[in-house]
Amino acid sequence: MKLFTLIGIFAAILFTACGSKSTDEKVTLDVEKAYNLAHSAGDKETVIQTLTQWAAIDSSITNWVWDTLAYYHYFYKVTPGAVRNPGTALFYVNKGLANSPSNEFLKDIKAKLVLEKGDDTTAYTMFEEMWNSTHKPTYFWDLTWLEVARGNVPKALQMIDQAMNDSAIMSGTVTMEHIQAQMTENVKAEAAFLFLKYQIEFAKQNIMKGAEYLQKCVEIDPNFYAAKRSIMELQRYSAGR
Repeated sequence: MKLFTLIGIFAAILFTACGSKSTDEKVTLDVEKAYNLAHSAGDKETVIQTLTQWAAIDSSITNWVWDTLAYYHYFYKVTPGAVRNPGTALFYVNKGLANSPSNEFLKDIKAKLVLEKGDDTTAYTMFEEMWNSTHKPTYFWDLTWLEVARGNVPKALQMIDQAMNDSAIMSGTVTMEHIQAQMTENVKAEAAFLFLKYQIEFAKQNIMKGAEYLQKCVEIDPNFYAAKRSIMELQRYSAGR
């Protein structure tokens, strides 16, 4: 009798565990379906919610989930015209980098988030490291833009000239992210660095000179969104003077 009792208890535990596992698998499958549906529909908010839930119940997906959550919080969780706290995006970036310290995708996002927090020194160091390790034109452009933003015009102009005389840079493209417009573009490097010259001239109130650089930008790369948008803004600015 005692043996049958023990067998009964063991069977109950086994069936409970199996039932629990089956339930967990169903929940995971349901969340995965919801994530895939939201992703297909372009529903960014639901993608974030379902992916967060999925990561919490299925550790097997966390090798890629941090990349996605970091990017969605960095690029899509934005209220136009509002200042945001980049802490959530940084949390997921750091989770991903803990698993894969050499993840360039996450390091790039982290540098931009650090800059968003106002730490241009750390951001500069991070962009410099990525430029030195990859020699991608985008990172040299980021470094040059930072010098423009700092008001270090002589250094920025020196770097622009360096880029313009570097055939490896000029043969490539610069990736620009426009978070408020929710778009990313790959711009011919020559046009991208001339755009920095426009920004320098505009800051000095040299409107006509700046307009000349913008015109050159769109001649080199007719699809250059930031340059075309700046031309329209410059036209409005000139009309209001």
